[in-house]
Amino acid sequence: MNHINILKRALNITINYRALWIFGMLLALTAGGSGGNGGGSNTSSTGDHPGYNGQNPFGEFPHITPEISNSIIAIGIGIACFILLLVVAAAIVRYVSENALIHMVDEHEKSGGKLTVRQGFRLGWSRAAWKMFLIDLLTGLSIMVGFLLLLALAALPLLVWLTKSVPLQIVGSVIAGGLALLVIFALIIASLAVSLIVLFARRACALEDLGVRASIRRGYEMVRGRLGDAVLMGVMMFGIGLIWALITIPIFLAILAAAALFGGLPALLVGSIVGLFASGHTPWIVAAIVGIPLFLIAMVIPGALIGGWQQVFSSTTWTLTYRETLALEQVKGKDELPAPETT
Repeated sequence: MNHINILKRALNITINYRALWIFGMLLALTAGGSGGNGGGSNTSSTGDHPGYNGQNPFGEFPHITPEISNSIIAIGIGIACFILLLVVAAAIVRYVSENALIHMVDEHEKSGGKLTVRQGFRLGWSRAAWKMFLIDLLTGLSIMVGFLLLLALAALPLLVWLTKSVPLQIVGSVIAGGLALLVIFALIIASLAVSLIVLFARRACALEDLGVRASIRRGYEMVRGRLGDAVLMGVMMFGIGLIWALITIPIFLAILAAAALFGGLPALLVGSIVGLFASGHTPWIVAAIVGIPLFLIAMVIPGALIGGWQQVFSSTTWTLTYRETLALEQVKGKDELPAPETT
């Protein structure tokens, strides 16, 4: 397998096949996310102590009526449902886009033609996108369950803490710590191996129309059959990713500065005008309403485009690697056929 030629071909497709950029941008925006919230509690004491006068030093706590509590709960549930809908929508867009990228690059390699964005969405909106999600879910859960089981086994030596022997407790802790490090190392290796298998499994699912388990099995067989080529391509892509990150850091800093000007200058102008007629926090609020959306637009669009190029290049590289592996399998199969008998 000529890895350099594959990378050159992937770069050429990334540059010239602009319809892929849309799906790359969607992947860059939906590849992952996280959220969280927190809360706090206050406690008070009414016990006698020096300086206590029987009054709340921070003022009266507002009385929360049942109506207000119900409203807060309803708002919380509404926000949670909205976030859930966003997560589901992002997952749909992600796997449809990934499926479209795989099909469009494969079709381009077959016929040399370039599909439109609309045609790409038609190809991406198929059962293969759903099966790709299930592939990721199944492999992710398998890794997590396996890790937890191994971690539980590694923690068994800590049972010596039930005894009163200090030497045993020390030895058990050392053994448990060593086993935990081995489990973490095994998790890293397993995750890398599974990530390679999943890359091939997704393409087997999309291009060979296989089921979830059959796609994973097919991906495993392809990686095992061309292990050296798959690992080498993975290492090369990792190195390219590091170089890309170093290159894009100053670019993103420049985008950040430009976005700050793009959103900050209109915000200052509007805030100054509003300040002529209003006082207090009103000018600042109006300035934020004007400036923040402009800042986000100036940040998200260039950032998504840069991230989209990376997504397109990565997906194209692995699709070409998959096609090359298939071609090598077919050549190997022909070579292993018995020679025809001659009379």
